[in-house]
Amino acid sequence: MATREVFWNISPLGELIFYLIALVAIAIFAYGIYCHVRRILMGKRVAFTVRPLWAKLSTAIASIAANRTIARHDISAGVMHFLIMWGFVVLFIGTVIVTIEYDLFQKILGREHGFWVGSFFLGYEVILDTLGVLFLIGLVWALVRRYGLKLPQLTWKPLDLALPLWLLVIGATGFVVEGLRLAATASELSYDPRWSWAGFLISRWVGGLPVETLRTAHLVLWWVHGFLALGWIAYLPYAPKVMHILSAGVNLFFQELRPRGRLEVLDVEGAFERNEVLGFQTIKDLTRKDLLDLASCTECGRCEANCPAHLSGKILSPREIILELRDHVNEELPAFGKPKEHKQIIGYSIKPEEIWACTTCMACVEVCPVYIDPLNKILELRRNEVMIQDKYPAGFTDVFKGMDGRGNPWDMPTSERLAWMKGLDVPIASALAAANPGPDFEYLFFVGCAASFDPRAQKIARSVVKILQHAQIKFAVLGEEEGCTGDPARRIGHEYIFQILAKQNIEIFNNYNVKKILTICPHCFNTLKNEYPALGGHYEVVHHTQLIEQLLREGRLKLTKEIPATITYHDSCYLGRYNRIFDVPRNILKKLPGVKLIEMERHRERGMCCGAGGGLMWLEEEPGKRVNELRVKQAQEAFVGTNGRAKFVASACPFCMIMLEDGIKSKNAEFENKDIAELVAEALD
Repeated sequence: MATREVFWNISPLGELIFYLIALVAIAIFAYGIYCHVRRILMGKRVAFTVRPLWAKLSTAIASIAANRTIARHDISAGVMHFLIMWGFVVLFIGTVIVTIEYDLFQKILGREHGFWVGSFFLGYEVILDTLGVLFLIGLVWALVRRYGLKLPQLTWKPLDLALPLWLLVIGATGFVVEGLRLAATASELSYDPRWSWAGFLISRWVGGLPVETLRTAHLVLWWVHGFLALGWIAYLPYAPKVMHILSAGVNLFFQELRPRGRLEVLDVEGAFERNEVLGFQTIKDLTRKDLLDLASCTECGRCEANCPAHLSGKILSPREIILELRDHVNEELPAFGKPKEHKQIIGYSIKPEEIWACTTCMACVEVCPVYIDPLNKILELRRNEVMIQDKYPAGFTDVFKGMDGRGNPWDMPTSERLAWMKGLDVPIASALAAANPGPDFEYLFFVGCAASFDPRAQKIARSVVKILQHAQIKFAVLGEEEGCTGDPARRIGHEYIFQILAKQNIEIFNNYNVKKILTICPHCFNTLKNEYPALGGHYEVVHHTQLIEQLLREGRLKLTKEIPATITYHDSCYLGRYNRIFDVPRNILKKLPGVKLIEMERHRERGMCCGAGGGLMWLEEEPGKRVNELRVKQAQEAFVGTNGRAKFVASACPFCMIMLEDGIKSKNAEFENKDIAELVAEALD
C-alpha cells in the first residue's frame, strides 16, 4: 500500500527532542500573537460597518485566494506573491495532514495507518512537490525583482534578503531530504517514486552514493530543515514585515471601516471642555483599525511609488509614515518588558514636514494591496497639530482667517461672489424667494470658491450656466449667501472651522428647501455628498459632468460644432479615487465631434494628483518639487507624436485647472487646459 514512514531515519530520542523544540517554537509564536492582539485591543474602539458579515468575509477570502488586490496594479508582483502564498499555504496544510496522520491515527488511536495511504497519499505527494517547486520559483522571482531588476519602490535592508533566503533554504532542504530518503529506500518503497517527482529528480542525482552516506546526509539535513522551519514559526510574529501573513487577511475583512471621502466628525467644543485630545497626539490615540493597519504592512512600497509628493522630491513617504508609527508602537509597547511612557508622535517619530507635504489624493490608499490607510493617519496628525498644538505652515494662517471671517479661503469680500456672472442672467435664490415664498428651481448651483473668485475658473461656471440654460433646466445660485463647504479647513486639520461653515450652509440650504445640489468642484461635491450627511445635511449632490452626461443621453444637449483636437483627460482625485467617477467625463469627451481622446500613462485609479488638495493650493512649493509640473510633464509625454491638431488637457475641477494652468506656463507646454464644461459649451449648436 502506497505510504511512507513519517519519522524515517529519526530515532525515538530524536523524535522526542523534535517535539520539545516544536512546543517551544509554538509557545514563542503564540506569545508573539498575544502581544499583537494585546496592542491592537489597546486602541480606541471603532464602529463596525453594517455590511453583512458573510459579504465581508467572502470578499476578503476571494481577494486573498486570488491575490487580486496585489495583481490589479502589478501583475508581476501578483503572480510572484500568488506562487509564494499558495506554496506556503499548501506546504503548511501538508504538514498539518502528516501531523494528524501520525499523532492522532498512529500514536493516539494506535492504528498502523490512517488516511495517508493509497491514492490520497500519491495525490498528496504530487501536489506538495508541485506547489513546493512553485513556492521556490516565487521566492527566486522575489529576489530577482528586488536585487536584479532593482525596482525603486523596494528596499534593500538586510532583513529583505534574509527572510526570502530563509524560506528558500527551508524549501530547498525539504526537497533534498526527500531525495535522499527516496535514494536510500529505493528498494523498499511501496509506491512509484515518480509521484514525488521533485524529490525523485534529486534522488537520481545522488542515487550512486552509499546508503550509509545517504542516511547520514539525510539525518543532518532533516535537522537543519526542521530547525529552520520551527525557527521561522517562532520568529514570524516578531518580524514586523512578515506579520502580514496573519494580519493582512483580517485587515482586508475590515477594509470598509472608513468609507472613502469621509472623515470622522469630532466633538471639538466638547473635547475642549473635557480636556480631551483631538486627532493623534500619541499612540494611545490610534484606533484598533489603525493599529491593525500597522501590523499588516508588507513594505511593498506601492504607496510610495504612487505618492505625488514623494515623486516630486518631497520628504513624504506614506510607507515611512506607517513604518515610523509601527516602530513607535513597538518601542512603547514592547513584546518583552513594561510599556514605556507615551511620546508625542510629531517631532519624535514623524517630522512635521512629512504630514504637510500630503495632497490628500488617496493614491496611497488606492494601491495598497491590504487596504492600509496612511492618509487617515496623516489627517488625524494634522488635526492634533492644528487644533491642539496650534502648529501649521504660516501660509494657512490667511486661509483660516478667510474661511472664519469671510467664508472663503481666499479671504475675498462676499460681494465678489457675484463677479463671475457679470452679463449673464443667473437666478439668485434670495431674489426668487422674495418674489415667491417657495422658490421653484430644480438644482441649487453651488458655484464654489475657486469658480467664484479665480478669473480662469470663473469661465467654468459661465459655461455651466450656458449648458443649463440650453437644456432649459431650472436652477438658482446663492450668490453672496454662498460660503465655502469647509473642505480646505477639514483637510488641513481645522475641524472646528469646517463644522461652523458646514452648519451655516446646511441652514441656508434648508431655508430654500434645497433637494438637489449641482457642483463644479469635486472637493465641494465630495464634502456635500459624503460629509454633510453626518451633520444633518442630506441632499442629492451631482457633479456637473454627471449632469452633462445625463443630458447628452436624454438628447437635451446636441453637440454639433466640431472641435478638431487631441485631448487627454486629467482625473481629479476627489472625483475619481474618492467617488469612483472615471467613465462619466470620458463618455462626454468621446461624444465631442472631432475629438481624439488619448490617455496619459497615469490615469483613472492611478491618475496623478495636480498638487492642490489638502490645502496645498495655498502653499508655495519649492522649485523643482512641484507636483503640477510633474503632471504637466506626463501630459507632454502623452502628446508626443500627435502633431497637426490642437491639444487640450481636459479637467473637471477648478483646483486642477488652476494648478495645471500654472504648470503649463512654467513648463512652456504647447497645449491648453479646458474644463469639460467649456468644451461642451463650445460644441453646442
